[in-house]
Parts: sequence; C-alpha cells; structure tokens
Amino acid sequence: MPKSILKLLLMPLLLSSLGAPAQDGVPVVSAARLDAAIEQVSAKLPEDDPARAALIKEYDDIRATLAEIQAYNDSRERFTNARANAPGEARAIELGLAEREVSSDSAEVDLATASLQELEQALQVVGAELEASRRSLVDTSNRINDAPARALAIRDRLADLGSWILEQASVLAVLPADVEPGSEGEADLWLAQAQLARARAEKASLDEELLSQPMRLELLKAHQDQAARDIAVLERRLQAMQRRAGDLRKGAAEQARADAEMAVAGTFGKNPLLQQLASRNAELTSSFAELGSEIGVARERDAQASAGAQQLSADLKAIERKLDLLGLNMSVGKILREQQVQLPPKRESKSEIASVAELITHSSLRQIELQDERRQLSNAQGYVEQLLQEQPEPVSEEVHADLLELARARRTLIEQALELENTYAVTLANLDFSLKKYAEVVAEYRGFIAERLLWIPSRSPFSLFREGVLRSQLDSMFASERWETVLRQVPGEIRGRPLLLIGVVLALLLWGMRPRLKAIVVNYGREVGYVRTDRFANTLLALATTLLLALRWPALLFSLALLFEMQSRESELATALYATFLRGGAYLWGLEFMRLLLMPKGVVEAHFRWPTRRVAALYHRLVRLEQTFFPAVMVAIFCLQLYPRDVGGPIGALAMLLVLLSMSLFFRLLPEFMQVKMQAMLVEQPSARAASMGALLRRALVWLPLFGVVGLLAGYMYTVTEVALLLVRTIELAAVILLFYELGLRWLRMTRRRMVVRVREELAQGQGEDGEERSEYEEVLENDPELLNDEGTRLLNVLTLIASLVGLAVIWAGVFPALSILDSVELWSYSGVVDGEQGLVPVTLWSLLAVIVLAVVGWIVLQRIPGLLEIFLRQKVGVRPASAYAATRVFQYASTGGLVVFAMSYIGFNWSQIQWAVAALSVGIGFGLQEIVANFISGLIILFEQPIRVGDIVTVGEVSGKVTKIRIRATTIRDFDQRELLVPNKEFITQQLLNWSLSDQVTRWSIEVGVAYGSDLDVAMGEVREALKAQPLILGHPEPMVTFEQFGDNSLLIKARFFMDQLDQRLKVSSDLMLDVNRRLEARGIVVAFPQRDVHLDTSAPLEFRMVEREPNRPSGQ
Repeated sequence: MPKSILKLLLMPLLLSSLGAPAQDGVPVVSAARLDAAIEQVSAKLPEDDPARAALIKEYDDIRATLAEIQAYNDSRERFTNARANAPGEARAIELGLAEREVSSDSAEVDLATASLQELEQALQVVGAELEASRRSLVDTSNRINDAPARALAIRDRLADLGSWILEQASVLAVLPADVEPGSEGEADLWLAQAQLARARAEKASLDEELLSQPMRLELLKAHQDQAARDIAVLERRLQAMQRRAGDLRKGAAEQARADAEMAVAGTFGKNPLLQQLASRNAELTSSFAELGSEIGVARERDAQASAGAQQLSADLKAIERKLDLLGLNMSVGKILREQQVQLPPKRESKSEIASVAELITHSSLRQIELQDERRQLSNAQGYVEQLLQEQPEPVSEEVHADLLELARARRTLIEQALELENTYAVTLANLDFSLKKYAEVVAEYRGFIAERLLWIPSRSPFSLFREGVLRSQLDSMFASERWETVLRQVPGEIRGRPLLLIGVVLALLLWGMRPRLKAIVVNYGREVGYVRTDRFANTLLALATTLLLALRWPALLFSLALLFEMQSRESELATALYATFLRGGAYLWGLEFMRLLLMPKGVVEAHFRWPTRRVAALYHRLVRLEQTFFPAVMVAIFCLQLYPRDVGGPIGALAMLLVLLSMSLFFRLLPEFMQVKMQAMLVEQPSARAASMGALLRRALVWLPLFGVVGLLAGYMYTVTEVALLLVRTIELAAVILLFYELGLRWLRMTRRRMVVRVREELAQGQGEDGEERSEYEEVLENDPELLNDEGTRLLNVLTLIASLVGLAVIWAGVFPALSILDSVELWSYSGVVDGEQGLVPVTLWSLLAVIVLAVVGWIVLQRIPGLLEIFLRQKVGVRPASAYAATRVFQYASTGGLVVFAMSYIGFNWSQIQWAVAALSVGIGFGLQEIVANFISGLIILFEQPIRVGDIVTVGEVSGKVTKIRIRATTIRDFDQRELLVPNKEFITQQLLNWSLSDQVTRWSIEVGVAYGSDLDVAMGEVREALKAQPLILGHPEPMVTFEQFGDNSLLIKARFFMDQLDQRLKVSSDLMLDVNRRLEARGIVVAFPQRDVHLDTSAPLEFRMVEREPNRPSGQ
C-alpha cells in the first residue's frame, strides 16, 4: 500500500486523538477576553473585597492553563515535524558520515610549521571540543536508553488523561452555560473549559510523541554514531598535536641546554661570578626536558581518565538496561562481579588525586619563584649591578658585558620556564578534574553494585552437590602446568630476595624461645595485686610479649606470602597464594594472640583477674575454634582469590560452610561468663532486662552463621561471604574493645587501690598498726568490688559503648547501600516539601527500618550520655552533685523528646497530625497524671534549690530519717529502723518539712526529771549538770541549761536542755544521760518521783471486811 494512502487512512484517527477544542464544540476563552474581564473586575470591585481577590486568582489560573495549552501545542508540532523529517535527516547523516570532517577552530593549524605556542592554544581548543563531544555523546546515549521507560510513562499518562477527560467533560456539561459576565460562575466555566482543553492538548502532544518515537530514535542513533566518530577524530588529532608539541618542547629544551652548556664552557677560567651565573642557567635548562616529559605523561593520563570515565558511564547505563530487562538474576550478578573486580581500589584513586594536588602545589610555588626572579631580571643592568655590589674588587668592562649577556640569557630562560610551568599547571588542573570525575563515576558504579550484588544469587541452589563439579574444580586448581610455572620461579625468588629467610629465622627463634617467653609473661603477673611493686607497665609488657609469642607460625606464613608477592602480577595462582598466606597469617596471629592471652597465669588470668576455671574453659573453646576455623578460612581465601568470578567455586563454598559452622559452634559453646563480661562493658547496672538482651545477642551470634549456611546452600555465595567477613571483623572489634576495656579496668583498679591503701596506711599509722595488717589490706582490696564503683568506671563504660557503636557502623557500612533496595517498598506517603515544591513524600520500608535503628541507637546513647555529662559537670565545671543530676535528667528527657519528634517527623507525623494526641495527653495529665507531673516538677525544684540533700536528717509528715537518694519522681528516706521509704517529691514542697541538718546540724534536745517533794533541788540540779558535762557528745557551746520548771502533781520537775551536732546519736545520748542522772540521784538519796493517786470510795452502806488465816502447808495462790 502506498504511503500516501496509508496517511489518508490514518488522518481521521490522528485528528480524533488530537482532541482540538473546536472539534469537540468546547470553546476556550481568549487571552484578550480574559484581560478585559480582569480590567472589568478590577474597576468594579474594591481592592479589599475578598471576591475581587478570588476572581483575579482564578483568572490567573486560567491564564497559566492557556500558556500550558500553547506549550503542548508547540511540542505536538515539534513531534509532528520530527516524525516527518527525522528519517531523512538520519539517512543524510549516515550517508555523509564517511566523508564528514570535523570542523574545528584548530583545523587549519599545520603541525609541521606551527610554533609551540600555537600548538598549545590549539590543544586547548581541541580539548574543549573533545569534552563537548563526549558530553553530547553521553546525553544522546542517555536519551536513547531512556526511550523505553518514556514510552511506558506516556502510555500510563494517556490512560489517566482519558479517564480524566471523560470526568471533566461530564463536570463541564452540568455547569450553567448562561452566566453573568464578570461573575464567579463565568470564571469557573472558563477554568473548566481551559482545563479540559489543556488535557486534550497534552493528550495530543503525547500521542504525537509516541508516534514519532521510532523516527526520533533513528535520528538519535545517527547522532550517536556521528558523535562517536567526531570523538575518535578529535582524539587522533589531539594525540598528534600533543606528540608534536612534545617534540617541539624536547627540541627547545635540548637547544637551551646545549646553549647553556656552551656558555658554561665559555666561562672556563674566567671570573667566578660568570661561572656561577652560567652554571645556574645550565641547571635551569636541565629541568626543561624533565618538565616537558611530565607534561606529556600528565596529558596521557588525563586522556586515559577521561576515556575511562566515559566508558564506565556507558557500562553503567548498559548494565542498568540489562537489569531492567532481566532482573536480579545470575547472569547480571556475574557481570557485576566482573566489573567489581576491575574497578580500581578507593585508596588508589585517592592517592593519585592527592599526588596530583601536591604536584599542583609544587608547580605553583615554582611559578612564584620564577615570577620573582623575572621581576628582578626585568632590568638586566640593575641585576648585574646588584651582583657586582657583592664583589670585593671591581671587575673589567669585558666581565661586565659578559655578565649582562648571561643575565639577558637567563631572562629568556626564565620566560621559557614560566611558559612550561604554566602549561604544566594547566595540564595538572585538567588531570585533577578528570581524575575526580573518574573517581565519582567509579564511586557511583561501586554504589550501584553494592546496592544490588548482595541480593543476586551466585549459583543455582544446591549446585555444589552436583556430580562432577568438585572434581572439575580440583582438576583446575591442581593443574600441573599452573603449579610448575609458579614453583619454577621460587628458587630465583629466594636467591633474589634473601630477606625472605628472616621470617623463617624469626619463627625458629620464637619456637626455641617459647618456654622463656612464657616464663617472662608469668613473671610479669607475679607482682599484680601488690601496691608497692605492681606496675601498669608490666601489663603492657606482658601484652607485647604475648603478641610476640603468637608470631611463631604467622611469621612463616608471612614469609611465604612475600615469596609469591612478585609473581602475583603475572600469575593468578601466585596471587591466590600471596593473598592466602598473607590474610591467613593475619587470622592465625589474631587467634594465637587470643589463645595465649588465656594461657594459665597469662595476662587474662593474672592481670585481669578472671577466674581460673572460666579462663581454662574459654581457652579450650578457642583451641577448638582455631583447629576448625583456620584451615577452612585458608581454603576459602585461596578459592575466592583463584576463582573470583565464580565466587570461590564449590570448594570455596564448602570451605565457607565449615567456617560458618565452626563460628556457630564456638558461640554455642561459649561460656556464659563471656556474656556477663560483655554485659558489664555495655550496661551500667546489671538487670534482668540486660541479661535477656545479652542472651538474645548470643542466640543471634549462634543463628546468624546458620542462616548463612542456608543462604550458601541456596546459592548466595557472594552474599554469605561478605556477611561472614563482616561478622569476623565484628568479632575482632569485640575482642579489641574487650581488651582495652580490661586494660582500663586494670588501671582504674590499680589507681583506686593505691589511693585506698594510702588512706588506710595513714589511719594505721595513727592507730599504731603494723605492716602485716596493711599487707592484708592490699590483698583484700585487689578484689574489692567497691574499687570499680566510681565515676571512672562509668566514663570507661560510656567510651566503650561509643567505640562499639562507631566500630559497628564503620564495619557494616558496606551493607547499608544494599538495604536501600528496600526503598522501593512504599508503605505510605505524607504531604511535604520535595525539591522546594509541595508534594507527596513516600515512606518506604527502608526509611522505617532506618528510623527504628536510629531510635534504638539514640535511646542506647541517651542512657549513657547523662552519666558522662554529669561527670563533666561535677569534675570540670564544679556543679554540685544534685544540680548536675538535675541538669543531666532534664537533658535526657529533652533529648528523648527530641529523638521522638525526629523519628515521628521522619516518617510523616508532623505537628498538625499529632496535635490532637498532644491535646488528649494534656487532658489526661490534667485528670489522671497530675500527681506524676507534680512530683516531676517538685523533683526539679528539690534538685535545683536543694531544700534537702543526700545525708540530711529530715521529718516530713509522720516520716523521719536520713535522705539516701533524690530522684526526679521520689526521694528515698531510711528511717531509724533502717527501713527505706519512697516519699513522693510533692510531699517535700507542699507539706511542712523539717530538715534537721540543712544549714547547721547543731540541734537542741531536752530531758525532764521529776524528784519527790522534800528533795534538795539545788543538789538535784547540780547532779544533772554534772551528768551533762560527763557526756562527750553534748556540746559545751552553747552551754547546757538546767532549770526548775514547775511544781508537778506528783513531783518537782527539772528540765535539762543541751545541744548536739550528731543527730544519729541523739537516742543513745539521751539514754546514757538519763541513766547517769538516775545513778547520781540515787547516790545522793534523792528519790525520782513516781505518780501517786488517792482513791476515794463512795458507797451507800458500810463495807464488810473478813480476815482469813492461810493454812501452813498450802502455797499462796491456791
């Protein structure tokens, strides 16, 4: 069918898809009519009328909609023209591609006749054109790669527009067509018509974009081929120009050096000043050739970096397309693993960029020096005169002329050197830019791989049990040709590098000195616990000796690694052997070091004071781990290095299986004592919750390797290997932190013990105790738990927690990008600001997990930071303990509130959404929690104003006793029966409080004594005074007072008033005083009166009395 007939048949369909408003009978207001309506409303309604503002705003919306309609119409026209013209343009580009020559401002430069300066300028122009062509190629490639996704997006948008157009048409149909001009109804009608027309215009534009996409893709591919050819031509031209410029620089440098050397030869036997200046000129010219060579090397590296960045970007786009088409399958995973192996290490890129930055700095300094010297040489005559001023004798005219000629020659050389330095600086700047861009692309590629590679299986499930796979890898691994090639070079390596034997000799020496080194370690622990001879340096020396003792076998493995180091660049087997012996030696060194730390009477037992039986049990468990873990990890490393693309192959998978099982068994059989130790490091006070968290962590360490075994069998070899490596590093981190924690405890224990022993020695000297008793103190204090119940231990725990969290974050940081794949799982969304515009912000599974982790870590940190802050306030700022405690509690509550607000806002709960909850909470506080809030506020008042302090004797209500603890909600009081009572803080503020020791502990007490009528009061009062003087705890000032109070019903009352400064002794003093008074009065014959009563009987008749004689043999009471 002819194309013209096909176009005629398709024309009605296209016209219907365009949806022009005129065809559908839906008019759209014109811009002129809209302007007239705005003028009419502005003139009709006052400025402060809300209706006027609403109408003008609606008119503005209509104007914006009309502009969008025009934009959609313009884009539809562009797509229509592209559909008609793009095929012809593409064919024209393809036909003229072979004959096309790249147009350039530097094309007319003749390489044979151009000067060096002209070539340098042309190089800058061609380099800029090349960079522009590369950017154009990248942009064109991106547009081609995005075409499938754009087509899908257009189809989705067309489906949405179709349903929206139908809905809007139905809405427009119900709007009244007969509306009053300038009214709100007219504005609503115009806006609805404009919105419908905009949707139809957008639909027409999208239809045309979709129809023209194949033609535009054909044109883009032609432009892509054209840009690729332009880049190739420009690269060849740039290389030719660089070679020519290098040759010219080399020739100029050689000519300048020859002239300088001839000038040096011409000054032979002449004035020393001439010889010196000629030699300086020769030294300057000697750097020209070297600098020119460095410029060539830098430009070559610049081209490599630019090309590498471009290639990596193209590869990344290609792998993204494959991933979109194929998904996360094994073929894509294999490609990603190969790319990961080929990517340069991070340290290499950083070091290269740093070296280039250093070269730029040196070049800048040289330019400054050359510019200073050029400034001096601007006046050659003055420069020579300055040189001659330093001469003791005048020189001849001939010497003066020669000096002037050499100075002018040096000025010319300085100009050449400055030109070279400027070229070198520009080249280094371009290289620095290219290297940074290359590093950015590498980082982007590495991040892309890290996000996806852990989720891609390395092989089919249970593929390592297939028949023949193990045998095939064994045959490949132990191929005779491979091993013969490597082993044949071993004798030559040994002869060429005799230092390899140092490791063997060191291993033999350590093996022979093993008993002596062990004895040294034991000797360092003999003095532990004795204040006068114990030294912390002994512990450090014991650690160093243990580390040296553990180097026996690792030294041999390190020597074997060095043996294959030089061959590692040429042979995959040598590379695998080098990595195996090097990393295996490091693992063995760490295992041996931990095992020897646990040997009998070693560092852990003697210096850290761990129980002997528990140390022995842990020692045996570590020996079993070393026997199973080390051989398996050696095989795994060897296979992973030899078969990196196959992730170690089936043998490597089996070795990794043994590694995981050995780790799981080790944690399963780990003594519970280690769990308690780890809890002591991270938990301030032991509790049931801490014990349960420790048990949960231990179960996780047992089950995590087992989950790795399941993943290994399912084919996720790469994922399991990475996680196992991170788990091993985590174990290493825990061991190092535990070691430093025990060192800190050792230092704290020793320092605190010396302080306590010093105090006890001073007390013993005052009481006349001998040295044997003091030595007993020393032995007891070594295991005294109170030694570690101080602020130093709290600070050590905080630092340990911070180090643990930071270490875990650094170790597991490589896994975080892989978890970002959870960002594709959207849970809900909320309204927020996105890129400066209001929109919907999605809350994904990754963001929810991130908030949970941050909240947990923040809560853990906030449990420890207040203790550290309290130590700082008390030690450095000098804040009182109670105020420091109050400040830290307020900080903790405020930080916790801020953490909660941050977590809630991160997942979309802003103030407008939770203010109802806050209002409900306020009502709940007002009705049900007012007592708690009152106690909280009262606690803050008590802590800041300190009406009571810890140690005060107080009476509040019916409760009296000593204050032992003040907290935010309640205060603990220990009464005189040693019962601890929790008193709400509100009671201390709202009730009458009696603080017996607030500002002065001196209080007055009194006792009363009643003597019988007829007693000598002067004598009685004198005896009471003597009794008061006899009590040592009764103060002499203020003086006690004895007074005669009153004539009582049964006695003469005497009252003694006295003062004491020890409230806890008042009962004992009162009792002793009254006993003494009673003894003194009895000795004087003074009777302490007792109550007397007269009984009067009122009866109606006389009372009858009868006397009965008791029988002699009958006891009384029977």
